[in-house]
Amino acid sequence: MEKTILDYLNLIKKRLWLIVLFVLISCSTTYYVSKNYVVPVYSASAQLLVNNAADLPEGNNLNNLNFSLNLIGSYKEIIKSPAIMDRVAAAHPEFGLTGDALSSKVAIRSSEGSQIINLSVEDRSYAKAAGIANAVSQTFIRTLPELMNMDNVNFLTPADPKDVPGPVNAGFTMNLIISFVVSLMAALGIILLMETVNGSLRSEKEALHEFGLPVIGTIPVIRKRDLGKDGDNKARVGEGAYAAIK
Repeated sequence: MEKTILDYLNLIKKRLWLIVLFVLISCSTTYYVSKNYVVPVYSASAQLLVNNAADLPEGNNLNNLNFSLNLIGSYKEIIKSPAIMDRVAAAHPEFGLTGDALSSKVAIRSSEGSQIINLSVEDRSYAKAAGIANAVSQTFIRTLPELMNMDNVNFLTPADPKDVPGPVNAGFTMNLIISFVVSLMAALGIILLMETVNGSLRSEKEALHEFGLPVIGTIPVIRKRDLGKDGDNKARVGEGAYAAIK
């Protein structure tokens, strides 16, 4: 028997207490875990600009640009190399990190056809992440002439240690919203599954559809709290579910 939207709405209304309980438990658990176990992680970013560096005659600007773009791949490797990271670790003991630890925190990326290198660092402290991003960028710019006999990188946009961004691993409010949506969908799914696997007949309409015969009588469900009441009250026994008889 195909159910209508009204049937599903009635089913949800009947099981509303279960949905509310499921959502409350989920959101309460998320609140507790977010407050006590989830440590916020912040990301700071800096940008480096790779300038034209080849000594090419005038009119070869395209070749000059391509030369600079080809250097970006090498620069990205150099930035994360021990030659840079070990110097940063030695010059900034306040970070409390080795060269390898610094390298694992730094992410380097660049867009195709762009002369900009984006350097990002993640840490539990945003001020520390910004300090690492700026220190790595400045150390790379100072060391580049020594390593490659070139000086074509400028510090385009430093990270601002005074900025107050939100954590990158989702904020407290976002965690609650996700928990609410997921738990609501899960509760609705469980209720619909319970209804699907339940083969009992709960109305004259279902009995008529199942057997093709009219219902001539019903036996009301007698609940424990109805036992022992006077006759007037017994007349009202059976509100709710019914067992159909053919």
